[in-house]
Amino acid sequence: MKKFLLTSCFALFGVLTYAQSAYEVKLNEKAKKISAAKSVADYDNLFKEFSELKKVQDPYKWKAYYYSGLVLYNKVELILKGSKRTDLESINALAEKYVLGSLSAQPSDKENNDLLNLIQEQKARLEAGKTILANKK
Repeated sequence: MKKFLLTSCFALFGVLTYAQSAYEVKLNEKAKKISAAKSVADYDNLFKEFSELKKVQDPYKWKAYYYSGLVLYNKVELILKGSKRTDLESINALAEKYVLGSLSAQPSDKENNDLLNLIQEQKARLEAGKTILANKK
């Protein structure tokens, strides 16, 4: 009987250890959609979804901020590849804001730091492009 109880306890502990919260499952499902996004509208929809998720009180809330920043970064990259130029600096600044929010919750996370560096490089490219356009006029 003791062996059965001990085995049951270990099995239950294992299941609980590997179980993900509903929030994490939803977050991961939406994160998979990021790589499939192909248009600005796709990125806008994903941004709305992640913005809704950041309102939930959960230990993994910082990931919603991270993914929001990633979606905005990818949106700017997509727009840069096309010919349509909108107010990219404001989108880039918003992406930076979200990643900084994620960094405040997870300061030592490498992915957050890497994304912040990418956003800052993107900002520098946007400023350089603006300077080139101003010099041509």
